[in-house]
Amino acid sequence: MDALTRRRGWLTTKLRTRPVIPAMFTRDDVSAFLDADAPIGIVANLDLLDLEPALANLAAHERFGFVNADSVAGLVVDRGGIDFLAKIGAAGIVTTRASAVGRIESTGMVAMQKLFVTDRLNLPRSTHGLEGSHPSFVQIMPAPVLPYVMDEPVMNISPVIAGGFVTNERSLLAALACGAAGVSTSQRSLWNYRKEDV
Repeated sequence: MDALTRRRGWLTTKLRTRPVIPAMFTRDDVSAFLDADAPIGIVANLDLLDLEPALANLAAHERFGFVNADSVAGLVVDRGGIDFLAKIGAAGIVTTRASAVGRIESTGMVAMQKLFVTDRLNLPRSTHGLEGSHPSFVQIMPAPVLPYVMDEPVMNISPVIAGGFVTNERSLLAALACGAAGVSTSQRSLWNYRKEDV
């Protein structure tokens, strides 16, 4: 079994009971994530120089660290940027760039392709693009659109992670009820959520 298959399986298993993926925007968020017991997190908006030590800290605490590569200043999501993230210990990458998915997953990292749903008209084109890139996970933003797309083909390409406007347990449960496998949120009060608490 290769690294990508192992990582996908581990993530799928963890999300069944721990569907909240903390989104970290500052070094303080990274510290708060390590104080929580969520197993998976997304690092975003950190300075490029802070990224490697943050990922090393996550790995030392046996946490799975995605990097939102589109939001790290100075980082380009091209072959060199992807290889750099693999070298410094990223376990996965979040990006809007369909063209990067194959390269990300060829390194053994997990690709989560972000999709912003602004209206129903762009959905068929976006769905077709996702079918072509076939990332391990699809992040649909913002989460409140899920009731409008839950019966659409986009929900069946890869497991869906909802993001944006997940601010309380009600919005978290609403996203899960619409078929999301997990949610990403910066709301620290949700980071310790366990599905068996329901």
